[in-house]
Amino acid sequence: MKLNKSASYTLLYILNGNLTAGQISEKLRQVDLRSIQRALVRLTELGLVVRNGTNNPTYSVNYEKLVEADISDKLLEDEKRPTSVFHHDFITWLAGLPREQLDRRFGGYVDGRAHNKSRLPMPVKDLEYLTVELSWKSSSLEGNTYTLLDTQLLLLEGIKAKNRTEFETQMILNHKNAIAFIVEHKDLFTHKIVFSTLEELHRIIGYNLGIDRGVRKRLVRITASNYEPLASPHQLRENADKALAVISLATNPFARALLALALIPYLQVFEDGNKRTGRMLANAILIHGIGEGFSLRKTDARRLALAYLSFYEFNSAEALSNILQNELA
Repeated sequence: MKLNKSASYTLLYILNGNLTAGQISEKLRQVDLRSIQRALVRLTELGLVVRNGTNNPTYSVNYEKLVEADISDKLLEDEKRPTSVFHHDFITWLAGLPREQLDRRFGGYVDGRAHNKSRLPMPVKDLEYLTVELSWKSSSLEGNTYTLLDTQLLLLEGIKAKNRTEFETQMILNHKNAIAFIVEHKDLFTHKIVFSTLEELHRIIGYNLGIDRGVRKRLVRITASNYEPLASPHQLRENADKALAVISLATNPFARALLALALIPYLQVFEDGNKRTGRMLANAILIHGIGEGFSLRKTDARRLALAYLSFYEFNSAEALSNILQNELA
C-alpha cells in the first residue's frame, strides 16, 4: 500500500491537525486543491483516514490502519516533505486500546511462540553472546568505531582497544552494565514498568558520556528527520507515563518490546540516548519474556533509520515490526 507524494503530504497535514481540504490547501501550496481532494478520496479508500460529514467534511486519522502502513523509503528521503509534530491523538488512541487489541495488533508474530517458550533465565553463554553483540551494534549505530572483536576483548577479557577513545570504551561498558542491571532486576520488567526504571536504564547507558540525567529541559532535533518532538518537560513526563502504561498493559512480549522500541525514541524524553534506552528496554522485556534478546546485527543502519522515520513522522510501526521479527527469526 504505497502512497503517492500528494497523498503522503496530505496525510502528514491531517496528522498535524489540519482536518479539512481547505486547511490542508492553505499549508500545502505546491499542490492544487483538486489534487488534495483526490488524495483525500484515496486515503479514505485505503482506510487510513475517516471522512466525517458531507458539506465541507473533516478528516480524522484511522490509526488501526496507519500503524500497519507501508511508508515508502522514497518519501522518507524526500527532504521537502512537511514537518511532523508529536501526535497527541496517537498516544490517546494507544492508551485507549484494550489489552487484547494491543497484543494482537503489535504482537501477533510471536503470539503462540512467546507463550510456549520457557520463562527460565537465558543460558549463560547465550547471554554472553547477546551482551557482546548488542553492546557492539548498539554503540556502532551511534558512531562508535569499536569492532565486534574489540568489543569481545573488552567485555570478556578486559582489554581496551588501541586507537579508540575513552568515550567509545565507556559507551561499550555502559551497555554491558545495562544488561547486567536488566538480568538482576527481572521484577522491574515483567509487570508494570515505571518511569524510575526507564530513568535508571538511561542513567546507566549515559554514564560518564556527558549526557544530562532526567527529563530534558531543552529542544532537540533528530538528524535527517522532519519530526519535532515535544518541548515541555511536563508534557514529556506525562506522555512518558502514558507510553509506559501502554507497554505495561500488553502481555505479549513481542508487543511490549515493539512498543518500547518505538515509543521511547518517539518521545525523546531525555537529552540524548533515547534510542539506546529504548533498545535496552525492549531487550529487557524479551529477555524476561521469551528468554532471548536481539542485537540488530542483521539490520543495517540505513534500514533502521528509515524505520524510525516511518514511526516518528507517520506513526507506522510496520518497518520496526519487520526488523524485530527478522532479528528474532
